[in-house]
Amino acid sequence: MKFLKILFSKIFISFLALVVQLAAFFTVFFVFEQYIVILQIVSYIFGLLIVFGIIGKKEPPEFKTPWLVIILILPFFGLVIYSMFANSKMPTAQYKKMVDVTCRCKKYSELSPDENEEVLKELGKNTGIEYYLRRNSFSRGHVHNKANYFRCGEDFYSDLLSELEKAEKFIFMEYFIVEHGIMWDGIHEILKRKAGQGVEVRFMYDDIGSAGLVSGSYYKKLKKEGVNCIKFNPFRPVLSGIHNNRDHRKITVIDGKCAYTGGMNIADEYINKKKRFGYWKDTAVKIQGSAVGNFTAMFLQMFDASAKSFSDYSKYLDIEYERFEEEGYIHPFGDGPKPFYKELVGSNNYINIINSAKEYVYVTTPYLIPDYNLVCALRNAAYRGVDVKIITPSIPDKKIIFNMSRSNYNYLLEAGVKIYEYSPGFIHAKQMVADGNAAFVGTVNLDYRSLVHHYECGAVFCNSPCIADIKADFDKILSLSYEITCDNFKMSFFGALLNAVLNLFSPML
Repeated sequence: MKFLKILFSKIFISFLALVVQLAAFFTVFFVFEQYIVILQIVSYIFGLLIVFGIIGKKEPPEFKTPWLVIILILPFFGLVIYSMFANSKMPTAQYKKMVDVTCRCKKYSELSPDENEEVLKELGKNTGIEYYLRRNSFSRGHVHNKANYFRCGEDFYSDLLSELEKAEKFIFMEYFIVEHGIMWDGIHEILKRKAGQGVEVRFMYDDIGSAGLVSGSYYKKLKKEGVNCIKFNPFRPVLSGIHNNRDHRKITVIDGKCAYTGGMNIADEYINKKKRFGYWKDTAVKIQGSAVGNFTAMFLQMFDASAKSFSDYSKYLDIEYERFEEEGYIHPFGDGPKPFYKELVGSNNYINIINSAKEYVYVTTPYLIPDYNLVCALRNAAYRGVDVKIITPSIPDKKIIFNMSRSNYNYLLEAGVKIYEYSPGFIHAKQMVADGNAAFVGTVNLDYRSLVHHYECGAVFCNSPCIADIKADFDKILSLSYEITCDNFKMSFFGALLNAVLNLFSPML
């Protein structure tokens, strides 16, 4: 499986297309030397037609630029790669199914006038965050919910096992990565037992994300054990090469009583039972109350679209949720590719939180390759006096991506953004906190994969007690991190040149 994943990866196919381009050029040059000029003219005319089509697309300039450069310089190579990797839209059949499921669940995302007034009153100055998410993520915000923040995978895992043991009706789990090991063994044993006791258990994992970590037929094994399991976007050689749309979400829902999300996948490095890149720092949240319904709807939407089925949505969503006395607002939401998600919901949610900040904005991300609008928001916040701090890993999991992240440091530093690298190892948490009254915890990295191409999720918190825990954890992380400054951060000329080239193609990575 690992061999197939490499064989049909973007890097290998891009390299193969380049070799074919060069071979075709030299073949034509030597065999049809007298026609070389005519063939070049035809090739560039065809390339220009494609270029005009790209220019006319309603896409960010940084997404269009690399394709324009490649196609103009190497038309055949560019055409092959463009046709395979440029399309970030979901398949038509999947789109129609997700629309259908969303329409069936629409009533569960609507607010009564009294609920709407209560939500907006709780939000205060942050009402714009709710309005945006309500209009673009097919979900609603909630009050009188409870949230618990987990500072590490070990704490999250312990609590998850405890809640799974309490399941009586259903367990829904959706993860990008599942790998054999201590973490999965503990979860797997409970899922099998609960399924045998009559609890409905559904499990979904991304096939590419889990490639080489479980067998290609592992979902069949789980089905035999009573777990209704599916692979999201099954890997098929050549055909799967065009799929940008991976399921990067991390969701667990138990009986509609509690839900989890955050950076944690199901593999031993996430609970530090396996050391890969120093200490693995990750975070998660557990939500209880009516906001759990948002995660339930997200899961059913993805599961039914993939399984080509319809669930009895009232069974899982038309339930009486516990009402907590805690103050605060929680809005779990999903994000994904066009045309279902017409906006870059994850990116714009980050921007909305940044723009609302008056005192500080703290961010953790494993990859710092944001789009231009997000970079501008961070720089503008720093220019207007907001304390902007970004924490990235000191030990990379991907060397190329690590260097590309560092290539963005100087541009942010010169605007007054403060950057830190987490000294103990790799920080995988994707979160943001602003002014002590707004925060986000979820799966959205600050890179093009998450911001544009993949299915993501997370939760926004306003005036919630858990925000103080998130802020305290940021302070702890900062104390363990090394500050990067213009004086101590240097990049060689050739390193900067290489990163400039790589950054040109960052939307493709």
